[in-house]
Amino acid sequence: MHLLNKKHTFAHRQRGVGIIEVLIALLVVSIGVLGMAGLQLTGLQHSAGTFNRAKALMYAENMATRMRGNPPAVQRALFDNYNSASESCAARPAPYCQASANGAGASCTVDELARFDMAIVSCGDWGSGEPTQGVVNSLPNGTLDIACDDPCRPNSTYTVNVSWTEGQRITSDRDDVLVRQVQVRMRP
Repeated sequence: MHLLNKKHTFAHRQRGVGIIEVLIALLVVSIGVLGMAGLQLTGLQHSAGTFNRAKALMYAENMATRMRGNPPAVQRALFDNYNSASESCAARPAPYCQASANGAGASCTVDELARFDMAIVSCGDWGSGEPTQGVVNSLPNGTLDIACDDPCRPNSTYTVNVSWTEGQRITSDRDDVLVRQVQVRMRP
């Protein structure tokens, strides 16, 4: 009889231990899932940053190529001190200096072609009737800046700078954002 009472008491003390083990296991699994979600979010942020950097480099190279294609405008410093913030992206540039689905391009002067090239890279190509994405519309707070080294001479180097913002840093200041940029220094 004494042996039966001990078995009964031991079994009675073991009730609920399985529930505690299950709750601890659930806590450990939950922490692991939250950690994986955090890693996934970080991966997505880095992926978006890499995509923005690739687009910015493409725009900077596009502008550099357009500048090389218009040497008289470079020699006259028509590209110097350009900032896309002054650009109105609401309307198609006039004259439209390149052929498009809407017809042949206009015959443009050196000045008009330089202005057209800066507008196209900043705002996008209007060739199909609606603009494609340019620096201003495809990058968060995107800007295009072009500057000639001081003093600007026909053989000076230029800096083409494309900048954008990426998310917020982990700080208490809500206005603290990361400004990223791609620069291309060139002698057209």
